[in-house]
Amino acid sequence: MKIVLSIIGVILVILMFGTMIAGIKTAQTDERTDSFGAVTTGGGITTASVVLVADLFDDSVLNVTSVTSSLNTDVPLVNTYVPGTNTLSVVGLTASETRTLTVIYKYGSLTGTSAPASSFFGFLPLLVVIALVVIVIAAMVAAFKK
Repeated sequence: MKIVLSIIGVILVILMFGTMIAGIKTAQTDERTDSFGAVTTGGGITTASVVLVADLFDDSVLNVTSVTSSLNTDVPLVNTYVPGTNTLSVVGLTASETRTLTVIYKYGSLTGTSAPASSFFGFLPLLVVIALVVIVIAAMVAAFKK
């Protein structure tokens, strides 16, 4: 009976793992919106760079939620991010135009005395996986002992 309950518990934790990861990221980050007026591209240039106010979470462009432009002809996409300067490169802009770019992105919200909690949250999924492996091994050992 313990083995069956252990297996059911492992299955439930696996099913909830995605939600747990999303919750951890939500606890570690806040969302910020920065607007950049008068972003101009030259002739034949379809790329522009903007400097974000806050550091992009994990220095990853995957944490940029959206980039929008005031021009309907633009199709802005995030290209690269330079962590040292917080410079975000945006491609897909119409050449020889001026527009306002709006960037919505996630930044680390746990700073100061709560910064160690962010590190712990980062390791939490690994700890859960290790616990699942230990539970499965323990259930198998218990099954073969009988």
